[in-house]
Amino acid sequence: MRVEELPVDERIKRIILERGIEELYPPQAEALRSGVLEGKNLVLAIPTASGKTLVSEIVMVNKLLREGGKAVYLVPLKALAEEKYREFKEWEVLGLRVAATTGDYDSTDEWLGRYDIIVATAEKFDSLLRHGSSWIKDVKLVVADEVHLIGSYDRGATLEMILSHMLGRAQILALSATVGNAEELAEWLNAELVVSNWRPVQLRKGVFAQGELFWEDGKIDRYPANWDSLAIDAVKRGKQALIFVNTRRSAEKEAVSLAPKIARLLTKPEQRGLKELADSLESNPTNEKLKKALRGGVAFHHAGLSRTERTMIEDAFREGLIKVITATPTLSAGLNLPAFRVIIRDTKRYSNFGWVDIPVLEIQQMMGRAGRPKYDKVGEAIIVARTEDPKKLMDRYVFGKPEKLFSMLANESAFRGQILALITNFGVENFRELINFLEKTFYFYQRSDTSHLEWKAKEIVYFLIENEFIDMDIEDRFIALPFGRRTSQLYIDPLTAKKFKDAFPKLEKNPNPFGIFQLIASTPDMGTLNARRKEMEDYLDLAYEMEEKLYVNIPYWEDYRFQSFLNEVKTAKILLDWINEVPETRIYDTYNIDPGDLYRILELADWLMYSLIELYKLFEPKKDVLDYLRDLHLRLKHGVREELLELVRLPNIGRKRARALYNAGFRTTEDIMRAKVSELLAVEGIGLKVVEGLFMHFGVELPKASKKSTEENRKRRKGTLDDFLK
Repeated sequence: MRVEELPVDERIKRIILERGIEELYPPQAEALRSGVLEGKNLVLAIPTASGKTLVSEIVMVNKLLREGGKAVYLVPLKALAEEKYREFKEWEVLGLRVAATTGDYDSTDEWLGRYDIIVATAEKFDSLLRHGSSWIKDVKLVVADEVHLIGSYDRGATLEMILSHMLGRAQILALSATVGNAEELAEWLNAELVVSNWRPVQLRKGVFAQGELFWEDGKIDRYPANWDSLAIDAVKRGKQALIFVNTRRSAEKEAVSLAPKIARLLTKPEQRGLKELADSLESNPTNEKLKKALRGGVAFHHAGLSRTERTMIEDAFREGLIKVITATPTLSAGLNLPAFRVIIRDTKRYSNFGWVDIPVLEIQQMMGRAGRPKYDKVGEAIIVARTEDPKKLMDRYVFGKPEKLFSMLANESAFRGQILALITNFGVENFRELINFLEKTFYFYQRSDTSHLEWKAKEIVYFLIENEFIDMDIEDRFIALPFGRRTSQLYIDPLTAKKFKDAFPKLEKNPNPFGIFQLIASTPDMGTLNARRKEMEDYLDLAYEMEEKLYVNIPYWEDYRFQSFLNEVKTAKILLDWINEVPETRIYDTYNIDPGDLYRILELADWLMYSLIELYKLFEPKKDVLDYLRDLHLRLKHGVREELLELVRLPNIGRKRARALYNAGFRTTEDIMRAKVSELLAVEGIGLKVVEGLFMHFGVELPKASKKSTEENRKRRKGTLDDFLK
């Protein structure tokens, strides 16, 4: 189908043509003929890079221009939300407004009502549904990107419940890689189904074993025995490679090992660009390895890197400066980062049950990254057979079908939170109404077993009544209690809320950081760090040393809780170091963690600390304890000791600037208000913009003379006559 033939607004066609797209891919054309432009639901299951996003853009913009209202685009990752937001901004020339929202689960975000296309993570949109944001009634279309994540253990239930809520209220467009039971998903959503294996770039798939590369068509190529020769060969051809491994440490090790081999193939300008990139990184143990790899044109990519580093790597790879990325499977989840050759080194990973095979769906997602539209006619996806039989790998991953998706409402934690939300936030009045709603879910669609559903729901309802989240009146109608309503709005597991509530009496008697941090770390919402075998004795000693500060008894080593308790102690100790201003690099070294791990722990702890305070406010809080908790929350947010609390309340003053001001003698807001501009600018990390922000905060205008002299000083550059005469 040619773009001019599309039955949509002429302005949409013009923008697509301006992108240089004159003809649609066959699956795109099939999708747009399916009735989706007339308002039918659609499940579009086609390979990576086959143009799912363009279909969603055409459907969204066409609907908004014709009918008004809003379109919500759901993504699984914050990084993906940023990427889609940047892509969709192009449609603002038509008068549509685009927004992205990912964080803060305790807000109605009414400001989003001013926007037409809203990009959100599933968790964020679920929280907006719970808060009853007024603009949600105007949502006419929900696009669920990566809908196969409905089968993800920890996130699937959220996406499933959103779609259950929006079924019949809005049109649904579900986008996915090919899955084993797309027909079942489409039937549940009452949707048309378009499935295709067509790709814009042909994909060759093969298995590499000891120097021989067996292609799916029976051809065999020969290479040096080591699998890294495949990556070196790709770069020699002027191409790029993505290598998927199963652990962070493997990603780092292989990147550092490959760097000197790839470095020989770089041009002088590339070497200079990569050196600049490496030199721009902050110093920490993980980044030191990254710098080493970068100088050779290689990078590693995993969840232990900070968002800044990951974005920098992705951008430099797209520009062609980085030639090879070694990555954990997180990179295959939706980010638009294709390469000519994808090498899958590992098909097994470690889980709680030992070594297990990575699912076919995940491996095929990784393979789908091979081949860059506009650059390659063919992409190559190669699985490395290290100890496995190459034929078995070929049959399983190359010729095999992806697994079926199963509902994850079977995950008790997710089910508990969703049932509480239905009663407290969505007005479900009695048990019959609750079952009626749950019968709309994919969970029920797959099982069609009402008695099992009732039994499972009853167990959770009893738990919610017993712990005073809800109650029932004499006519068996649910009563949403303040504790339950607030728990659901805060988007935390009811079990987390129960732990907080049970601990309040002890916390009131002995408020202290270690006890509070261990409490937070013990909740199901907080991902803890593992205490390794050689560390266990140290953390047990620490627990006994701090026993009086804890709100729980230390379990015996035979107790099933013993290992998880030590994990909690380790996590609590990291948070304690953070608020005592231990430098980040020392935290990484001491606890053998990466920057991404620290940021994740801090983000979760910040949210749980906020939730703890919000729930405590419901139970006749003591003012001094509430004030203590609020101060501790601020210390946690900024990573500071108590004496810096006054300073971090000021705009743009974080842990480093606050400490620098304090050490320079500016210990209160009065000290800063009385200071000369030049004195403030002499403090490390304090620039003119920060000073202007402070003066604005105090309602004082920056003296013009100070401003002028400051500007003159900033213009003096090192090595100039001005600088010499200064």
